[in-house]
Amino acid sequence: MLTLAKLRTFDEERFYSVLDVALDIQGELDFRTNPILIQIMRFNLRFQALMPGDGIAMRDRYCELRWKAAQFLKAEGYLADVEWIEHSYDRWQGHIKIAVADEPEFHRLVVMLNEEEQRRDPSVNAQDLPSAMAWLEQLGDRFHRVALSLRSRHAGRPPFEVNNEYDVQDLFEALLHTRFDDIRPEEWTPSVAGKASRIDFLLKQEQIMVEMKMTREGLNDGRLGDELIIDSDKYKAHPDCKGLFCFVYDPEHRLKNPDAIESDLSRKTDGLSVRVQVRPKR
Repeated sequence: MLTLAKLRTFDEERFYSVLDVALDIQGELDFRTNPILIQIMRFNLRFQALMPGDGIAMRDRYCELRWKAAQFLKAEGYLADVEWIEHSYDRWQGHIKIAVADEPEFHRLVVMLNEEEQRRDPSVNAQDLPSAMAWLEQLGDRFHRVALSLRSRHAGRPPFEVNNEYDVQDLFEALLHTRFDDIRPEEWTPSVAGKASRIDFLLKQEQIMVEMKMTREGLNDGRLGDELIIDSDKYKAHPDCKGLFCFVYDPEHRLKNPDAIESDLSRKTDGLSVRVQVRPKR
């Protein structure tokens, strides 16, 4: 098993890849997911800083580090099984199937990893931007499964149907409350070009704006991209906005190239970190 002394010998890539994978696994344990499946490729602000750029080589390196981290945790006795699940058309969309050997021991590992992260960067806290963005991604990954489960309810109760953006907002807000404390709905942005507008949610402590979209007739890839670009420009004017998380719900797979939308619009510019997530995956 790992010790703090051993963790302190890890270089930045090795340490943050182990932390990154462990936090993903912890998130699945919190939701009692079985089996645990984590993505091999996950947008992560920590790795953006370590490996700047968005080229093929960087993405391949990031996936390699995550796979090695999972294997390392198995070798150290934290995981009972690690299996690579290949995606049919894109190696970056694959998953790692995981079985945890001992949940209490794994929880202790996460506490130790967080302690070491605090030592490396004392400014990091529970509300730091990368961790909060990772939590939002985890909620987005589960959104479609939760929406499907609410269609069939006990004792003949009426189903909860997600038919429009208001429904997406209601369900996502409920999920936000499982991870965040100060959630402020329908926050106004400052006036830009003589016009102010409302955003769906502000995570006050984390300083992240959260915006919901749902695809519909006429909302194609180009129009959606234009809307999200306009949104990110206006959000930069808000004094409490350091990050923007845009969740796009596409249950009917209307978008032709959701991966391109995610990669092209997820960026950091002028001090604003933007993450666009389209779910469910094809």
